Amino acid sequence: MSYDPAMKMGKILGLVVGALMVLAVLVLGSVWLLVDPNSYKPRIAAAVKDATGRELLLQGDMKLSLLPWIALEVGPASLRNPPGIDAEPVVSFQHAAIRVRLLPLLAGRLEVGRITVTGARVSYGPYAFDQINIETGAFAPREPMPVTLTFNASRGVPTEEARAELTLNVSADLGARRYHVDALTWHGTVNLAGNARPVRWDFTTPSLDLDLAAQTLDAPAFDLDLAGAHLSGRLAGRQILDAMALSGAVTLAPLVIREYLPRLGLSAPATRDPKALSLVSASFAFGYGGRRATVDDLKLTVDDTHVTGSAADDLGTRAVKFALAVDTINLDRYLPPAEGSDAAAAPAAAPRRAGAPEPQTKAAPLEANGSLTVGAIHLAPLDLTAVAVTLAASGGVLHLFPLEARVDGGEYSGNIVFDERASVPVLTLDEHLTGIEVGQLVSTGAKNVHVSGRGTVTLKATGRGAAADALLGTLNGRLDAAVKDGALEGIDIGYQLDRAEALLRGRTQTTQDTHRTPFAALSLTAEIVDGVARTHDLTLNSPVLKVTGQGSVTLATQSLDVALLADTLRMAGNTPIKIPLEVTGSAANPKIRPDLDALVKGQLGQKVKDLLTDKLKGLFNR
Repeated sequence: MSYDPAMKMGKILGLVVGALMVLAVLVLGSVWLLVDPNSYKPRIAAAVKDATGRELLLQGDMKLSLLPWIALEVGPASLRNPPGIDAEPVVSFQHAAIRVRLLPLLAGRLEVGRITVTGARVSYGPYAFDQINIETGAFAPREPMPVTLTFNASRGVPTEEARAELTLNVSADLGARRYHVDALTWHGTVNLAGNARPVRWDFTTPSLDLDLAAQTLDAPAFDLDLAGAHLSGRLAGRQILDAMALSGAVTLAPLVIREYLPRLGLSAPATRDPKALSLVSASFAFGYGGRRATVDDLKLTVDDTHVTGSAADDLGTRAVKFALAVDTINLDRYLPPAEGSDAAAAPAAAPRRAGAPEPQTKAAPLEANGSLTVGAIHLAPLDLTAVAVTLAASGGVLHLFPLEARVDGGEYSGNIVFDERASVPVLTLDEHLTGIEVGQLVSTGAKNVHVSGRGTVTLKATGRGAAADALLGTLNGRLDAAVKDGALEGIDIGYQLDRAEALLRGRTQTTQDTHRTPFAALSLTAEIVDGVARTHDLTLNSPVLKVTGQGSVTLATQSLDVALLADTLRMAGNTPIKIPLEVTGSAANPKIRPDLDALVKGQLGQKVKDLLTDKLKGLFNR
């Protein structure tokens, strides 16, 4: 038999390796037999207390096993709050185990077979996470490892809690500090106070990459379904450890709001149009970085209204910048229902949920700069087009200037300042309207007489208060108004005068009632003091009469107290027929009657008074 040195050397190496393995097994066996992991409990607790200031309690036994895994099992255990805080442990668990493959470890490779944590609980202030269960598959560098996490969460209100499950596959290059996640799925349900039905959510992303060395995060796509509202988008992050910057995009699929809100335990607001607030959809790009959040390429649809634009919020100063454009909107649809309608009795919103934050008594001052354009706005009785608003708000002062719009063929320009720096807010108005249809502008649903015609209105005034009634009640300033080629709608004064003359002369009237009195010009100026507008120069010129007058309007209540003198441009013998009138009631329902006491003092005296109170009874009772 020939001598083979290579074979002999192989046998020797085999014997050496075998001996070493036997020795390793004997050493590990000795460790298993001689080392009690429970003896390390005090050292572990001391190290945790030095690091966190909290006491670690290891109530259960620590168990060590060697083959085929090196496995360490612990439980139950808890991490207490610092002294002086009387609360439950901040972290606790019933059982935890980690297993590492033995043979790869001897070869210098770390292969974690499984990590299991059960019955864990974490609490932080009013928030608590319990029944936490974590289980992983085998871990090896650059190989995918399945992870499953389930937990319950509550917010200090027993009826508001959530149950969630997270599953994913994660692979890691520990040396390069790169992590890749596949098939991430997070779903669960949340029970809200006041809502009998649980709300379900489902979040998925096919892949996510995290590079801690490059400080990047990339999720090319994600989907979120919240109680039937579907959001999709993408997310990217840069400098995520040093100065996080995020960017991405979100799309909200068309959603029927009136069907959706009840799923969240909320009621849709009652609106004049029961179909308003039915459909909403949106898409936008977003960004965050340097304490600044941005929204770009906004496309928002609410019912028939489309909004586009961009906005930015400086989270440090809370300053908002925006540029928004609206195509058309009918604001009447979104007003509260008219009194007496079925919808008016419906609740505007669900009551505040138990445990929800209390509403603030006063909001922080708005810090904003931006512009808004609207193609067309309908707010009865007005139709506005080409609306342009520039807003600047800082330090408690809101400034709207310039304000521009076309109103029913006329033009509007304004300058509005609302100053909240003092304890009582101050509103300053500088409003100009030219070529405006006055009847539309001042229409208040008057049942009787009202004015129509195009004219010019200028208002410069200042009021104090936060509510409309307070502002109107304290308004001080001046109003100028002039209308040309208009009419008094609802009364034909020429017809009424012909009627009176026919009665006086005992003949038959031949004219027809047109229910309107055309005039060539109407003008007035009014000084406004403490919410009462007083005029001393009201004039109206028409082919059938000339009216002059003075009086007042209380703005908050729209109540009238006006004395007029109507020159009929007719004669009773050699005496002009001039009839004093008094206007009372409200702007919505004015009452116009002859001032009989003043009439007696005139040249026609008691004879005309008797005639007006007898044969012409009801002539001006409008």
